[in-house]
Amino acid sequence: MAPCGFSFFVVLRDRGMLDGYGKGYGAAAGACVIWGVSFVATKVALQSFTPYMLLALRFAVASAFLLPTFVFFKREKLHGRDLGLFCLLGVMEPGLYFLCETRGLMYTSASVASLIIGSIPVFVMMLGAAFLKEPVRLKTGLGVALTLVGIAFLVHKDMDGSSPAASPLLGNLLIMGAALCASVYTIVSRSLSARYRPMTLTTIQAAFATAFFALLAFTESSSGMKAPPTVQALGSLLFLAFFATLAAFWLYNASLRILPASQVAVWINLIPLVTVLTARIVLDETLSWPQLAGAVLILLGVRVSTRTGDIRLPSRLLKGMQVLVR
Repeated sequence: MAPCGFSFFVVLRDRGMLDGYGKGYGAAAGACVIWGVSFVATKVALQSFTPYMLLALRFAVASAFLLPTFVFFKREKLHGRDLGLFCLLGVMEPGLYFLCETRGLMYTSASVASLIIGSIPVFVMMLGAAFLKEPVRLKTGLGVALTLVGIAFLVHKDMDGSSPAASPLLGNLLIMGAALCASVYTIVSRSLSARYRPMTLTTIQAAFATAFFALLAFTESSSGMKAPPTVQALGSLLFLAFFATLAAFWLYNASLRILPASQVAVWINLIPLVTVLTARIVLDETLSWPQLAGAVLILLGVRVSTRTGDIRLPSRLLKGMQVLVR
């Protein structure tokens, strides 16, 4: 299954394949659905692998397929003026993003982590206002406030000691750091995607991450294994390599080639929904009422910030999510 998924996106030509906004939205949505499942896959894989070893193996497998394909399909020449941006891209994501995300998932639940990641569109708009001089409207400020209050609900719930996670406050702070890194990555990638193909950006990211996390893996005291790898852990590793890395990053970079960064970032909202549903099925995770309130505030904040017209909360939202609440 994995090779088929790989061949689907590497055989297709980058230029002209996603030539419409509809296809751009589809690419962004597909990437975010895969990333939603990846939170649960990471939790499963961490039962057998140490964090840095998992990341090193994930990107090494991806690079083993990407580098030959990149060479075969005529690699692009990198311009010297863009080397600084490529370095920043690699440091932010995969570098610091996956370091914070994988470490954070050791201490907090996949569901709560994905909800914090869902605040990325708001952070993207804040960075756009600061560095790209994009105007901040009243609705954007309101959306930022709602999102921050929602995150506070999630963190407060974990600070009261009732969370089953190991050290949820630390985990949530690490996930918030990952969200900030992803926001910087989105803006930088948008700039580079105007000059380079998605395959080029994805290959450089995977190669950088392999070297970065391989070095970190040597700092871990153990052999990189917590326990003998299970079938589930190995399957999760392959999913993370072929789909969450190869397919999802290619799709996301392809969407940034077509759409503004702020429009692409909106699709990050799919991640919490997919993760919560997957975590419910695979990990039997649930959300408490305070966490559900925080989730609604985060999603509403992003909706207020990114949509025009009247703001309406779907009437069936709470009813539809009651199954996820203890």
